[in-house]
Amino acid sequence: MPPAISIAHLSHTFSSPRGPVDALRDVNLEVEPGEFFGLFGPNGAGKTTLIRILTTLILPTSGSAAIHGHDVVRQAGAARALIGLVFSNENSFYGRLTGRQNLEFFAALQNLSQADARRQIESLLELFDLTAAGGVPFQYYSTGMRQKLNVARALLHSPAVLFLDEPTKGMDVLTAETLRRLLREELVERQHKTVLLTTHDLEEMEALCERVGILDEGRVRRVGTPAELIREASASVVYRLELAGEANGLADELALLAGVKSVVVVTRSAGTLVLDLVLQDEPAPEAAVWQSVLAHGARVKRYGPKDDGLVTVLKQSLAEDA
Repeated sequence: MPPAISIAHLSHTFSSPRGPVDALRDVNLEVEPGEFFGLFGPNGAGKTTLIRILTTLILPTSGSAAIHGHDVVRQAGAARALIGLVFSNENSFYGRLTGRQNLEFFAALQNLSQADARRQIESLLELFDLTAAGGVPFQYYSTGMRQKLNVARALLHSPAVLFLDEPTKGMDVLTAETLRRLLREELVERQHKTVLLTTHDLEEMEALCERVGILDEGRVRRVGTPAELIREASASVVYRLELAGEANGLADELALLAGVKSVVVVTRSAGTLVLDLVLQDEPAPEAAVWQSVLAHGARVKRYGPKDDGLVTVLKQSLAEDA
């Protein structure tokens, strides 16, 4: 049996006012049938571009990708029949139509017969606890209800592979947890579908995914179980330090402090200095950091953990491996 998703030397370059941008660079990856796979990385890492190629929405610049053995370029129709796609910012539903009417419309686009569409729609509305809301115009749906209907629409034709681009974005905690449970228990564990999820949420990644690929600057940096990746980064934490003042020489001085593993200059301009500090958890070096900052006459504007700290630590480990 071929992999559910196979990617070989995939690259994508697009034009911008500043010149060519390499959104993906020689990506190689396989996802097995029935696997819940996560793509984790910062904004601009290439996650959405990769999903758009795998779902036949855009063409790769080079390399290849296939869904259950069907090439996404040469056999786009066959590949498309096997996939469902959910974007967090989906806005193609019709506000004046009810949830049920919206699903009926999209089922017709999928060439489902009326009998099959009716049966599938009622099953999905029940699955996502939207039966009572099925007769309510979509414009009155909450964010959580809209996203659940979005996932339901992607499942109308019973796809074997489901692509989810930040599906819980904007949801309240309870609704997000309910959707995660449905994805994990119903779609993967009971129906044995393959799911590829993009997320910025470490807890979501750890709770849902069997394996995770760390994508950054268009490259797959690491692939492993969430436990493996988190354990790899557990001895370090990344902090963003934003200062008022140029503080010449501060970055080099901080890099020499005990407990500071590395310092990256993110931005340096007139009157502003932004640094990423990779710190050891223990012993905490903050006191020495503050002394150095004060000695350089800088003023702290912001200091706190980075949301994509795991990516930064893993990038550092790659540099050390090299």
